This record gives sequence, C-alpha cells and structure tokens, in this order.
Amino acid sequence: MCGAGSDGFTLTNSLPSPFVLERLTDPRAATLVEPLLREYVEWVAARLAAGWNLHFVEADLERHHAHFRAEVPKLLGPGGRLLVARRAGEPVGVGAFKPVDTEMAEIKRMYVRPTARGSGVGRALLERLLADARDEGYRVVRLETLPFMLKAHALYRSVGFVDTPAFDGSEAAISGLADLPYYMSLEL
Repeated sequence: MCGAGSDGFTLTNSLPSPFVLERLTDPRAATLVEPLLREYVEWVAARLAAGWNLHFVEADLERHHAHFRAEVPKLLGPGGRLLVARRAGEPVGVGAFKPVDTEMAEIKRMYVRPTARGSGVGRALLERLLADARDEGYRVVRLETLPFMLKAHALYRSVGFVDTPAFDGSEAAISGLADLPYYMSLEL
C-alpha cells in the first residue's frame, strides 16, 4: 500500500500486525519522532555512564538533539529517508539515512522502544532503509554503532554489514568519542 496523506506522512510498508511503517515527508512531521530520538539519546547516555563512566550534562544531550534537527532536511530531502514505525498509532521505532555523496548513504538513529523490541520492527526498518537506499542509487551504506548495542550489531551483520575503519563526520566525534563506536558498511 502506498499513498500520501495531508499530515506529512507517506505510507511505505506494512509490518506484521499491529505495526505500520511510514515515511515522513513533511518537515513538520519530524516532530513525531522527537520523543523517540530523545529517548534514544538518553538511553545511550545512561549506558555510557554505567559502562564507561562517561557522563553527559543536559547541554551535551541538547547538542546531539540540535545536531540531529539540523540533519532533518537531508533526511527528508532528495536522497534521504526518515521512517517511523507505529503500533496502535503510537511511534515505537525510528530509522533514517542521509546522503553522504552520490554513491553513499549513512544510516542514522535506528531505535526501537524497549516495549517493541523483539517484534521485527528493527529488522523491518533496516530492510526498508536498505531497499530505499538501493532505489535511490546508492552503492554503499555506512553506520556507526556503540559497543553495548549487541543486538543491533547482530542485526546489521545478518544483512551483510562488515566492520570498516572510522569515517569522517562521525556523530560520536561531537562528544569526543570517535574511538568508541564500531563503524560498519554494506555494499548494496
């Protein structure tokens, strides 16, 4: 089922009931995923504090939110994607990619709320992002992920991602953590 709605969303894929996967197409609609993105950043900060004794103040977290908001035009513009998964109308997952150049896209902000994990939402988001990246003509997709995201690593590897050297423009570098993430890529 495919169609555009007046609310700034384009339905792009149905997930196993009761989930729906939508492509956000209007900049105003990006506010729908803001709570998910805040949860994601706070979850990451809590895990880094617990496992690595790295602590962030509110200004650090806001810097990450501001960085992501600045990227929204790239996600919604030509060559980008911003997807949301919903259950009973409520957002439960998000995933995006932005163009890096004409041949490469970067997957950003893959996050599924704990209540929806294990239901196939993450895989559906990733597979749709990869299909859309192929449709856009990208030859390579890259991403960065943190060491504690073991289930995400397994998901990425299950579709063919491999470890790669660090790349310029790493989001972790914003917080001085460029050496912490795993960097991965997939040839499409």
